[in-house]
Amino acid sequence: MKMLTSIKRVSALGGILLISYSLYPQSADNKKVLSDSLIQSRELDEVIVKGVRVIGKDRIGAMSISGIEINKQPVLFGEHDVIKALQTTAGVVSGTEGFAGLYVRGGETDQNLYLLDGLPLLNVYHFGGLFSTFSTYSIDNVDFYKGAFPSLFGERVSSIVNIGLKRPDYNKTTGIFSIGLISGQLYFSTPIKKGKSALSIALRRTWFDVLSAPVLAIINSSKKSEGKKSIFQYNFTDMLIKFSAMDRRGNDMSLLLFYGKDNFKLGDERFDPDNSKLVYQKDINKMSWGNWGAAFTYRLSTPIGDIKIQPFVSKAFSTDSQENMDDSDHTGGLTALTKINPSVLQIGMREMLSFPIINGLEGEVGLQQIWYDYNLGNPSVSYSEDSLGTTTYSFPNHSKNVLLLGFGEFYWNIANCVQGAVGLRVNHYISRYIKHWNLDPRLNIKINLPYKSSLSIGYSRMTQYAQQVSSNYMYLPSDAWFPTASYNKPLLCDIYSIGYFKRFKHAFNIKAELWWKNMRNLTEYKTNTRITTTMLPWYEKMTFGKGCAYGLDLEMVGSFKSLHWNVAYGLMWNWRQFNDINSGKRYPAKFDNRNKFDITIGWNINDKIELTGQWEYMTGNRATLSLYNVAPPDVAFPDAPFVSPLDPDGGRQDGIDYYEGRNNVQLPAFHRLNLNLSFKGRINNRLTYQWDFGLYNAYCRMNPFTVIKSYVNTEWDNNGEYRKFKTLSLIPILPSVSYTLNF
Repeated sequence: MKMLTSIKRVSALGGILLISYSLYPQSADNKKVLSDSLIQSRELDEVIVKGVRVIGKDRIGAMSISGIEINKQPVLFGEHDVIKALQTTAGVVSGTEGFAGLYVRGGETDQNLYLLDGLPLLNVYHFGGLFSTFSTYSIDNVDFYKGAFPSLFGERVSSIVNIGLKRPDYNKTTGIFSIGLISGQLYFSTPIKKGKSALSIALRRTWFDVLSAPVLAIINSSKKSEGKKSIFQYNFTDMLIKFSAMDRRGNDMSLLLFYGKDNFKLGDERFDPDNSKLVYQKDINKMSWGNWGAAFTYRLSTPIGDIKIQPFVSKAFSTDSQENMDDSDHTGGLTALTKINPSVLQIGMREMLSFPIINGLEGEVGLQQIWYDYNLGNPSVSYSEDSLGTTTYSFPNHSKNVLLLGFGEFYWNIANCVQGAVGLRVNHYISRYIKHWNLDPRLNIKINLPYKSSLSIGYSRMTQYAQQVSSNYMYLPSDAWFPTASYNKPLLCDIYSIGYFKRFKHAFNIKAELWWKNMRNLTEYKTNTRITTTMLPWYEKMTFGKGCAYGLDLEMVGSFKSLHWNVAYGLMWNWRQFNDINSGKRYPAKFDNRNKFDITIGWNINDKIELTGQWEYMTGNRATLSLYNVAPPDVAFPDAPFVSPLDPDGGRQDGIDYYEGRNNVQLPAFHRLNLNLSFKGRINNRLTYQWDFGLYNAYCRMNPFTVIKSYVNTEWDNNGEYRKFKTLSLIPILPSVSYTLNF
């Protein structure tokens, strides 16, 4: 006899589960299946899952990937990563090589909403963006939306990354321990009251600081006689706790606690070689960032439908400080400390009701209330001098806002021929000085065609009330979030898409989507302005504009015997336009990557060995670079723009940099091959293990990170110099190894 105690989510988009078992007719249930939902226990002889058919919620621009699939991807430093797995899909680019950025269909990284079992998180990166904060061993499923969004989701305009965690095991103790090059992970699940409640814990910590400490000590020991000391420290920690239980009526409840933090320190000191405590020069940068949060979820089954209630609290924080001290003349010296500490606190509640109407028609309605507290950085500068004391300049910038949301959506399935969803999301944003009402309509229609094919169309209006603005080439955790106020408007985005899907024999599928995105009220820093420009209020540092992106996504998925593959191609144009940037003219966005290929092939050599290869090609990123120089006043520059100018005395001058426009240079194309070889084995009936050996950037392609300009002499006796451009690269070939123990 088999005891069926729960149904895992079959599809992130809802679906029919067809079950057959011996001596009984086939049964089908088209009730919406929620993550971690429980059903009443039934005893069955044998359960065979025959197939999954999506009803009315098969959305264009949506996909679902399991935690098992994520842990099969090639890795960097032995770390499996959710966001890097999503980067291999069409229409998604990583931004900078090796980093876990997510730029979806022409959007920015701040335009993605990350939900961890419903808990919103903002600072989702470790190691400056090399890894995400999500432990892949605790993940059940990831739902990724980039097109026709459900009305349940909003608050961001480019994508929704909805991460569902594993439900703790109610019947037995299980766990996973993994050790890699720079960190170790532990996932542990155990019942508290068998069949009624359970607890799971996921921990991860790097030992990069432990490994680097002796190396740094040796370096500093060799430089002690020179009075020099190098300072470096980095570590990160993740902790996730999930408690699940059933009440007497079989309703499901869970409590999620999350904490993650990074600490980084870099700098140098100069001291008296005869007295190392007498420091007379110091330059130290410190950064820390992370999230903490909690969410309680209660699911209640009633005669009218399924109710879900979820209160939550989440905070994203960061601190960036720069300390400079100079007492070279031993007269007391001057110490300057610059510090910014942006943060975002969210306290909210969701209430949802899902209900059947008639056969083939379902509804979902809900409310959401969120209170925000934005700390925009509070830039402060302190000057300390022995003779004058300490002077501090601080410019606090806090913004408290409320967002009230209501949504409704109806799903239909007409004779398995036409399926779809139509919905509306109502947003009411309240700040101290202004209020906004916004309506976000949603539409998704799928028409099933002959020969196992279908045609889909989708439309979504998305509204975003806060934007993260960066003055750097990459987004950093210290970049502040700027909410909608009386000086700016919410970011609005209209997304149109049309797609075709075809299923062939031998588990081979092909999907094509044409999409177009229009964005209004984008926010950027004005030229030569950044958050640390303390003498200006934040709204005077900003400029506002628009953008558009359009393209084609192609995906092919298939398998044959022991081989399985996934091929994704994205064609994209990505534009921006601001009145105060580039003289008001339209220019290509920073990540205007025209072509992108991702090919992933897996080969199950046998039951114990699997080889996975992943090749990626992408048109180079954009950068702003001065290609020419012009002469300063009263300076001879006869050979411009090829040679640097000469001043009247015959000396060399670089001249004045001349920029043709924003993002006027395209870097060389990016391509890379990653390999991963897995060996599985069994120690005993309870213990299994897996070795993973990887090569990141297997043929050592030094992909350019940025480009810089310098000069080179034309002749030994000639002061004139030609321009010379150099590309800088970050990541060479990187081997990795990790060991995983399952118990």
